[in-house]
Amino acid sequence: MKLYAKVIAILALPLIFVVAYALCPIQLPPPGWTLSKLDLKASPVPSKGKETTQDTSDSIIPPLEGTEEATTDSTAQRILFFGDSMAEGLVRRMADYAQENGHQLSRIVWYNSTTQLWATSDTLRHYIRKYRPTFFMVCIGGNEQFLKRPQEREIHIRKLMDMMEGKPFVWIGIPTWKGDTGFNNMVQQCVGAERYFDSRRLTLKRSSDHVHPTFGAASLWMDSIAAWMQGQYNIQMQKPTRKATQKFPLHLLQPVK
Repeated sequence: MKLYAKVIAILALPLIFVVAYALCPIQLPPPGWTLSKLDLKASPVPSKGKETTQDTSDSIIPPLEGTEEATTDSTAQRILFFGDSMAEGLVRRMADYAQENGHQLSRIVWYNSTTQLWATSDTLRHYIRKYRPTFFMVCIGGNEQFLKRPQEREIHIRKLMDMMEGKPFVWIGIPTWKGDTGFNNMVQQCVGAERYFDSRRLTLKRSSDHVHPTFGAASLWMDSIAAWMQGQYNIQMQKPTRKATQKFPLHLLQPVK
């Protein structure tokens, strides 16, 4: 019996020493030994039930300091606004915006014109050389709302885009008065929704021909376009506080006979 007691005592001594060292606040390993202390407070306690693995990939990351919302670009632009008779009221109101925001503005209204006429003539190229615009505004299509095959005009729209040489532009859709045959959808798909202002959702007061918006309605129309442009392009388009006194170029071209 004494022999068993001695064996148990001999085997128990190392275990007692290890446990005593682990719990001891002073780290004094015996010579030649390398021991790591056991931090019982930090030891994880496994929970009962099914083991799960925590995914920290979706941990909340604090926002970067000093981040700010995108500000409107205050750079003055050389804007060329061209279109058919539907654009006449718009270009007049646009002069107020140009003066208010420091832009240069050139305006060409070609009565009874179409995308085909603009694309197959040298008119647009002439005014681009003359005014060297950095930004374009386009409003053409009032005379093409009821074409039987509007998709045939896509080639002309792409030609006009080529003439603008990659400069930023806004294509202003026509505020239809009796629907259309698909022309506006075709234009939107061609130029891209991000460049297309869809005017069909607006209710505008019409002039005596029941087609063209009155100048007052066109002014409100331009206000909607300007607010959209400022958000879409960051271009400075603050609402004017007064009528323009600056004389911006305005070219009124007569129909081709």
